Amino acid sequence: MRLVGIFGLFLALGISTSGSAMPDGLSKPAYFAPQDRIPEPQDIAYPGTMGLTVDARDHDQGIFRVTQTIPVAKAGSLTLLYPEWLPGNHAPRGEIEKITGLEFTANGEKLPWVRDDVDVFAFHLTVPENVDAITAKFEFVSATTSSHGRIVMAPSMLNLRWHQVSLYPAGYYVRQIPVEATAIYPEGWQAASALRPKSTSGNRVIYQKTDYDTLVDSPVFAGRYFQTHQLTSRVHLNIVADDAKFLKPKKTRSRPTSSWSGKRKRYSAATLMTAMISCWR
Repeated sequence: MRLVGIFGLFLALGISTSGSAMPDGLSKPAYFAPQDRIPEPQDIAYPGTMGLTVDARDHDQGIFRVTQTIPVAKAGSLTLLYPEWLPGNHAPRGEIEKITGLEFTANGEKLPWVRDDVDVFAFHLTVPENVDAITAKFEFVSATTSSHGRIVMAPSMLNLRWHQVSLYPAGYYVRQIPVEATAIYPEGWQAASALRPKSTSGNRVIYQKTDYDTLVDSPVFAGRYFQTHQLTSRVHLNIVADDAKFLKPKKTRSRPTSSWSGKRKRYSAATLMTAMISCWR
């Protein structure tokens, strides 16, 4: 056993010695500064209006299917961004890990694309000649359990958050990028948003054109069990619930306060939370 141990020691020393005497001709690590390929944003108008269609009918699997048309003014390099910094989040929390099946086409032909070397929220592609628009298709696979993130699609309701289901061109302030959004909801569902519908056909709603900044800040609540209450001539309280029973107010006794006591009506906590968010947005 001692002889075997000594042989192993000599073998290790031999490997170490040969490793330290590597020829100079072999490749060595070298630093290359990453190339900055993302255009800086400018406060100028984007040349065209993006078209965004979101199919939100697959509430069993929690999948949003997206088709987006991005107009282009010329051939050459184009960088598209997925929203990273989100309003009200105060952190780079865009859920890009839930994007799947991304592909780009122009005039019916697939376009190759690459991800940025540094910014994983950026995608680079080359616009061919004689092309005036790029079409992007992908799916947003939303969380189905709380451990995977915020659940935004359930069997009877959904929260369509436009930043999760869209891209935008780099090089422009988002307030300068026009967009016309369309949503396809499950049959029989109703929807509410700060966006105003341009037209409605069955379960398809086309919203009025707006800028991308406003779009991202105008989420939609939709559901099978829905109520709306007009509070003023300009304000509506929209309520979406998991079940019709949650839309019925319950009588309960509240604890006395310094200014008021007695009985009052209230909605269930889950329904009321949805109502408050919908009204506030």
